[in-house]
Amino acid sequence: MSFCSVGINQPRPHLNGLSGLAEDLEAAKRAGADFFEVMPHELGVIFNGSLDGTRLLSVREVLHGADLSYTVHAPLDMNLMDPTAPGLHRDVLNASIQFAGEIGANVVVCHAGQRLGARDARHSFKDQLDTERSALLEAGETAGELGVTIAVENYYPELPIILGAVYDYSVRPSELAEQLHAVDHPAVGLCLDVGHAALAANAFGFDYFEECAAAAPLVRHVHLHDNLEKPNLTGEPPVSEHPIYGLGDLHLPPGRGTIPLEELFRQLDLSENPSCCVELICANSYALAPEALDAARKIGELAGTARERVSI
Repeated sequence: MSFCSVGINQPRPHLNGLSGLAEDLEAAKRAGADFFEVMPHELGVIFNGSLDGTRLLSVREVLHGADLSYTVHAPLDMNLMDPTAPGLHRDVLNASIQFAGEIGANVVVCHAGQRLGARDARHSFKDQLDTERSALLEAGETAGELGVTIAVENYYPELPIILGAVYDYSVRPSELAEQLHAVDHPAVGLCLDVGHAALAANAFGFDYFEECAAAAPLVRHVHLHDNLEKPNLTGEPPVSEHPIYGLGDLHLPPGRGTIPLEELFRQLDLSENPSCCVELICANSYALAPEALDAARKIGELAGTARERVSI
């Protein structure tokens, strides 16, 4: 196993002028990224569930001028299980896929559904899962025509999820894998977020390696980052102070936390060589982009070498 490419996420919004976007693209190139994961909702290209053609032209011009490859991360709160406005969420995913086609991106990451509030008991959970599968099948047809893969991402255990106020089945990678096995579409796979899975393993007491292994056959894209495996179980301190206490979804460069990333990727049996996006959030971490990208490539190389030795 090795990563077919290693890239980095868009570090900040660009909803007005695009000079900052051009600067971020150049910084990603200097850091050694193969691709840049763009967020259309932070570029202002989606409005009312459709692409804004005028804004798209400006954004596409900047992206095409940077000589980078791209992946796309669909809007974070898109919820294909929302029974109140399923059409709008489908439209947003389709707009994200169309955006990917416009900029030549080959992956669209989206979150699995059901995070926006307590589940509406008037709609059975089975029906909501069916709704999500139907949406992913429909979107998979569009994605396949454009040469795009939809990669559905496992979520992290926010406090409302831990307390049961919000339900999100995808905090367990194995359950997300079950849903995507049921979708069974060649253009729909899984984005394994290893940092989210590590926090969820500690919050819910499941085996980190086993859960990631269950997802491995469907992994088409990886979100790679580190943390201290310490979910916030009380709500204190606030998220803005989590780095001070080492809590939560810190998005540190690989090797700066405690997740056994090298061991994980030695064990994972990935059927395809996925792309790998190093996801860094806070400004201090993003300054370490060259280190993070280098660490990601070494993890991929070590994992591939270890698997080759086992097979000999």
